[in-house]
Amino acid sequence: MRFPKIKNKILILLIIVLIIFLLSFFQKEVKNFFYFISSPIQKSLWGVGDNVSNFFGGIFESKKIKEENKNLESRNQGLLVEIAALAELKKENEDLRKALDIGLNKDFKLVFSQIIGKDISQDYISIDKGSEDGISQNLPVVTSQKILVGRVSEAFNHSSKVMLISNKGSSFDAEISGSEIYGVIRGKGNLKISLELVPYESEMKNGDLVVTSSLGGIFPRGILVGQIKKIYKSDVEPFQSADIDLSFDIKNLENLFVVLNPNG
Repeated sequence: MRFPKIKNKILILLIIVLIIFLLSFFQKEVKNFFYFISSPIQKSLWGVGDNVSNFFGGIFESKKIKEENKNLESRNQGLLVEIAALAELKKENEDLRKALDIGLNKDFKLVFSQIIGKDISQDYISIDKGSEDGISQNLPVVTSQKILVGRVSEAFNHSSKVMLISNKGSSFDAEISGSEIYGVIRGKGNLKISLELVPYESEMKNGDLVVTSSLGGIFPRGILVGQIKKIYKSDVEPFQSADIDLSFDIKNLENLFVVLNPNG
């Protein structure tokens, strides 16, 4: 009875040895076989891994791009602010240079100001200088080219209200430049003015320049007011009048000068 058992054990032992021998001998082939079987699965797993990696990489990249764009936008806005400030400074310098070129500062003591509000329908503007800067009521307001704009009607601490010469409440003495023809400038509203009470015998013509005279004592003499556009003359009237084109464009005005010593 023991012989068959021993025989079986020997047989099993031989089979194990044979398997080990075969595995050792065909190790490369077995590995290739398993690689062949597992390769598609590995590729799929790698593909999934790459896709997941690309997905999260895309999210992080998109977030990074958004942050960079936000920073660039912030920098661009800062540059635009700087450009606007430089443009404003350039305009101020240009106006100051014009005033110096015509010797405006030699004739008058001036305060440089900026327009901070326009009420064109009422023929008023507001400037950023007030009583703290030496501004007071009735002081003349002119451009850098020595053109009359109006006079201060109210002075606050840090700002002032300026009544334009076209305001219906505005009137002052004027004359035709280079002549002895005098009259009165009256505001008509809506940025319009007229020269009135000019003697009938005086000879005016279209294109004549009108400047302030010293008769009324409100404005200094010789400040440009405007140019004669149309003359009205009647044989039955002792005086003639004329429509005057303003020499300033209120829409393009930004900087002005207040004359502190209009009487010299």
